[in-house]
Amino acid sequence: MQPVSASPQEASLAARPLILVVEDELLIRMMLCDGLRDEGYQVIEACDADEALTVLAAAAPDLIISDVRMPGSMDGMGLLAVVRETLPTLPVIITSAHREATLAVADGATQFLAKPYLVVSVIEAIEAELARGL
Repeated sequence: MQPVSASPQEASLAARPLILVVEDELLIRMMLCDGLRDEGYQVIEACDADEALTVLAAAAPDLIISDVRMPGSMDGMGLLAVVRETLPTLPVIITSAHREATLAVADGATQFLAKPYLVVSVIEAIEAELARGL
């Protein structure tokens, strides 16, 4: 019996970086996730930090993009604190219309993007973070 191997399409998909997008605003999340998928990224969506922690228990993303203000038991900065404790080297890009970049980075974010942002700006930030990890 020969070992089962992944098809070229499955192998190509598995090699693409996995991005966890944590955003409670549906239209923003859809726009961002669609843009990332169009660029070839695998994307997992979470509508709040609680859902993101559930995802993190089951998957190993290469990077997280999280908004700050969200409903649930914690906001994006609380999620960042948990990630820094459990996955200290995982890149986390924080986005917000209400937080200062210096505060987000001081709290452990690898980058900060002010809202509103362009998807191309997010892609550039992701590429920079993933390049640091190579």
